[in-house]
Amino acid sequence: MEPTVKHSLPKRLRNFVAACAAALLFVFVFLPFLTRSFDILDRMSAYLDENGIDPSRYYYTDVEQVAEAEKYLESVLKTD
Repeated sequence: MEPTVKHSLPKRLRNFVAACAAALLFVFVFLPFLTRSFDILDRMSAYLDENGIDPSRYYYTDVEQVAEAEKYLESVLKTD
């Protein structure tokens, strides 16, 4: 078994800041660039913005489209 190597506090903080910076660049630079690069993703993004849909929400109970989808599913899955 190899011994555990302990890094100094400044090195660990530098690595932490670098990881945070990389994550922020990925989320706020790369992903928007990717969205704008593909037409389908750009249209989906525009649709969400136009309809006021926040894609970061887990539940979309306050969105009108959810009520419509629920009614449709109920009608399709209804077994008489």
